Amino acid sequence: MEDATTSERDELLAFELALDEKVCDEVHRESWGRLFLTKSAPLIWDANWVGIEEVGLRVGQIVAIADDTLGGEGYGHRTVCLLDQADGRRVGAEMEAAAAHWPRWEVERTRYMVWRGDTIDPGLVAGNAEVGVREVPLAEIEDLRRALIAEEAVPTGVPEPQATVDQLFAIDARYGTAGGDRWFAAPAAAEPRSCCRLLSDGRIGQVEDVGTREDSRERGYAKAIVQAAVATAQADGNKPIFLTAEAADWPQLMYAKLGFETVGDLTILRRRP
Repeated sequence: MEDATTSERDELLAFELALDEKVCDEVHRESWGRLFLTKSAPLIWDANWVGIEEVGLRVGQIVAIADDTLGGEGYGHRTVCLLDQADGRRVGAEMEAAAAHWPRWEVERTRYMVWRGDTIDPGLVAGNAEVGVREVPLAEIEDLRRALIAEEAVPTGVPEPQATVDQLFAIDARYGTAGGDRWFAAPAAAEPRSCCRLLSDGRIGQVEDVGTREDSRERGYAKAIVQAAVATAQADGNKPIFLTAEAADWPQLMYAKLGFETVGDLTILRRRP
């Protein structure tokens, strides 16, 4: 079972990496993996990062690679993704065990969750009896999306918050171009307060960027928009359908209740500027 889920997780990671290669300005292949650079969005950590594919490297070697590449390009942050699942778990555990030796570095873990639920009525896209959901173009919900980015995706203390929001929104648009952007918003009959997107390569579907304004949570909006995105992906013939969630945050619990199952994870090493 472990081999099956690892293979499934690797397929989903490959889908994401293929999108990243289309979205980022530059991708450099190195002996240890890939360096993703988007100099047009220098404030976005997840658009300028190191992907380690070589297994067996020690924490110090990985930090040195990040310092040499990202530091050499003038970036103050460090974002390193360990693309091999087992090796990522090892490296993350080693960094945490020697946390005092790596000040300012943090270990993050992202879960890959695949839809295991039943087929959902596509009518959820047009309307939901509880809250109402509709499919919308990103341009129609730009204000909502920008507000959600500011609330959920811009860390406290970032020196250029508005510029960071602008660059993240621009990256949003790039992923839409690369992944066949479809957005779902709720409620349908009033000002949207919650939205998510569906990306696809024609076979795999990814539900992404699920967000609800802080003052509108616990009203069923997130559940409804995710179900609408899943229903649309099913109607389009996408399989698998997946999303990612932070292992240390609560949304993963909601996704599990809806019908998503964890099939693997990705370890990320991060140091803020």
